[in-house]
Amino acid sequence: MNLTIDDFRHRIEYSLCQQFASADDLKAFCERARSARVGVACLNPVWVKLGSKLLSDTDMDISCNVGFPFGSHFTEVKVMETKRGIADGATQIDMVINVGALRSNEDNVVLDDIRAVVEAAEGKPVKTIIETWVLTTGEKQRACRIAEEAGAHLVKTTTGVRTQYLEMMNKNPKGAVLEDIVLMRKVLSDKVRIKASGGIYDLDYALELIKGGADQLGVSRGEELIREFGSRYGNQVEV
Repeated sequence: MNLTIDDFRHRIEYSLCQQFASADDLKAFCERARSARVGVACLNPVWVKLGSKLLSDTDMDISCNVGFPFGSHFTEVKVMETKRGIADGATQIDMVINVGALRSNEDNVVLDDIRAVVEAAEGKPVKTIIETWVLTTGEKQRACRIAEEAGAHLVKTTTGVRTQYLEMMNKNPKGAVLEDIVLMRKVLSDKVRIKASGGIYDLDYALELIKGGADQLGVSRGEELIREFGSRYGNQVEV
């Protein structure tokens, strides 16, 4: 695949998900995203309205986090967050699935939860965050199949949020694992895209993930990766 620098830039997603982020933090974040000209800015629900206003003169997508970061909200709460996010200007939804239900083999609960958000999004793309770093191989496969059946447009590896709870399950958690991306690509049909998120810090690994099947990348060092892409490869590279 021939990957241009503009395509690479568009695949990058920035996020401001910290609970302590202030209005000034949001403004600085939006300026960073604008300067880097990345494809998507992901925000917590309370900042979607202002963020969409600050970036209204760009073609950047605004994604609203739903059920973030644990996915343990009631479905009706996720639906409300989705509707409010879209009303406030979100053009995409990032939802965390009900991970506990998945691990309890309550697949219908997971399916109904995702489907309700997809319906509430009224055609806007919905990413399902499956939290690969706490799942077995079989659970990852089931999560992907359920997400596609429910109508999700993308499946995302992790929230990227590290907590003491995560370390109870995984002592060395890494969100964007190449083997997971390859597995997800094998399970999902071509119409469902994949977002790799969590621990993408260098260009070589970012390109490996794209080659393995990742369509979007959640990164925090986008400016550095874009600059390195240009300095090493110019306008394009074969991956």
